[in-house]
Amino acid sequence: MTQAEPKEWILDEENELRIEIDFDAKVKLRLVTGTAEVFGTELGQNVDYEFSGRKIAVFTWHGCKLQIYGTCSVEYIANETPMISYLNMHLALEQRRVLATQNNGQGPRVLIVGPNDVGKTSLSKILLSYALRQNRQPIYVDLDCSEGSITMPGCLTATPLTEMIDVEEGFGSSATSAPTAGSAVMPLAYYYGFPSPKDNAKLYNVLLARLAQSVNRRLEEDEAARKSGIVIDTNGLIDATGYEVIANCIKAFSVDVIIVLGHERLYSDMTRLHQKPATVTSPGIAVIKLAKSGGVVERDSGFRRQTQNQKIREYFYGTAKSELAPYSTMINYHDVEILRVGEGSLAPSSALPIGEDRKVSETQVVKVEPGEHLLHSVLAVSNADKMKEPEILETNLAGFVYVSEIHETRKKITVLSPCPGRIPKKFWWLGSLKWAEE
Repeated sequence: MTQAEPKEWILDEENELRIEIDFDAKVKLRLVTGTAEVFGTELGQNVDYEFSGRKIAVFTWHGCKLQIYGTCSVEYIANETPMISYLNMHLALEQRRVLATQNNGQGPRVLIVGPNDVGKTSLSKILLSYALRQNRQPIYVDLDCSEGSITMPGCLTATPLTEMIDVEEGFGSSATSAPTAGSAVMPLAYYYGFPSPKDNAKLYNVLLARLAQSVNRRLEEDEAARKSGIVIDTNGLIDATGYEVIANCIKAFSVDVIIVLGHERLYSDMTRLHQKPATVTSPGIAVIKLAKSGGVVERDSGFRRQTQNQKIREYFYGTAKSELAPYSTMINYHDVEILRVGEGSLAPSSALPIGEDRKVSETQVVKVEPGEHLLHSVLAVSNADKMKEPEILETNLAGFVYVSEIHETRKKITVLSPCPGRIPKKFWWLGSLKWAEE
């Protein structure tokens, strides 16, 4: 810690302390008196919470005293927040859950949309945390393939929540590989492999539909989850591709509440395109506009990349709170099959003979020969047992490996794996995700 003595902050009721912490800094936060929460999760008194590379807001309903050990890049108190409107949103959703419980029906299916950097993931955490505090068991769906809030970036994921979201680790750092004892995070992940739906819209929509099938099946089987509903966090696209994704998502997940965060035109378009009145046989679709928090800041590409690197590192090595020890394994080239999807896997169209068109679709699976180009790649291990299209595309993931070394002459690759011994599956997906281990 660069600061020996803690800095004290006294917050009045309905105020929040907004802090930003660099990736190369560590800051400890302690609640001394009163009550406070971070994105809906309550802080315990006299407990140290450690953060690095984070932008967080500590909100108090009744006032509190906080101590900060370490140096923040930004720290200030805000007395104007949208938290009352967020709480009212939760109460409206809770009313739907009460009705679902009484009528043995379906809880709210909430879709949160908006441009980049308006606080969609933060709002998701708040609504989910408040639901968990009411003893609900909602399902969280993360469709933002650039972030990886549940597991690795590049995935479309869903997870049932039965325990409070961790203040320090969010939805869980190593959920796909090794959940800690008693962890509520057991995500279902499908590998897309790119940072934006625009990179391969057809593949993205195929995986979105497959994820929705799995979530809907879970809701049919799990009564607590069905009555609690789902919260869906989306990417920040609000162009033609983004609108197509939103429409597909509404249809696939049978969305009945759309929350538009911080964008007037998007709210107008969603109201015009999707709002439907409730009927005797259908709950309809309600479109609701909420203001973004003044604490939301735009993240540049460098910060996003550092966030991705941190997420990948946490997958293999865990966090300070829950450290993991990955295993280095050497694999023969012929023991695995590296796969990619779509036209980006092949030579450019200009390389084809004159007059010939490419016959490869955006969802065609292409085999990739192992070689030096795989170095520093993060590969997704598919649960598929057979190379059969399109089933292999729609098979969920067993986990991830990181290519640390290529032995071209010996036809072997060395990978970092979260589990010891032989990798259980042979089909590995290659996307655009790279990581240089420090």
